Amino acid sequence: MKTSAFLLLPVAMMIYSARAFASEQDEAGVLWGVKASFDLNIPGKWHTPAGSISMYDPGYGFTLGGVCNIDLSKGFYLEPGLSFFYDTYKADFTTTNADGNVSRLGPTVSKAGIRVPVMVGYWFSIPDRFDLTVFTGPEVSYGFSGKVKLGDDHIVEDWNDNLYGNEGMQRRFDAAWKVGLGAPINSLFVSIDAAIGITDLIPGAPSCRDNRASVSLTYYF
Repeated sequence: MKTSAFLLLPVAMMIYSARAFASEQDEAGVLWGVKASFDLNIPGKWHTPAGSISMYDPGYGFTLGGVCNIDLSKGFYLEPGLSFFYDTYKADFTTTNADGNVSRLGPTVSKAGIRVPVMVGYWFSIPDRFDLTVFTGPEVSYGFSGKVKLGDDHIVEDWNDNLYGNEGMQRRFDAAWKVGLGAPINSLFVSIDAAIGITDLIPGAPSCRDNRASVSLTYYF
């Protein structure tokens, strides 16, 4: 959590600098766009002093929002954004009843919230072929809603389906570092990227970080 809080300051400074810089640019130096992403969610293992345990299966989600692309000259640009996300994946939990029988629950984890990425990128050209860009930067997320839903055939006494909250299984706040590659197609921009989790999401003894791979399409006005 301390690492995530520490990242808030540079992210806020970068967004403020982007707004100040944009106010000094003409229309050719600033592009606004809408961005949609298909996400492959790859939750990390639970890490304990005794070893690592795979507690989740990968899942899918989407991200939808807006971006502001600011030309910094000489091929460099700054692109802050704001988006809504919806993530899903499956947990791999088991319970043991009074008779000693083990049952696999496999609840579905779903969470929704907002993400604020701030990317710094560089455009370059492959002669007689096409333009490309590489980009990287921090991304912070805040989950508004998170649920852990059991199947209808499982009944667990006092089951808490809230992923967040005082007794939740994960923290609402998350931070990641993104790296990606993209290419323009007229007013469209196609990209792929990976988000590497920084925040330890579990309040208790185990540690766990979420990772994500995305394929995105951005339309610039």
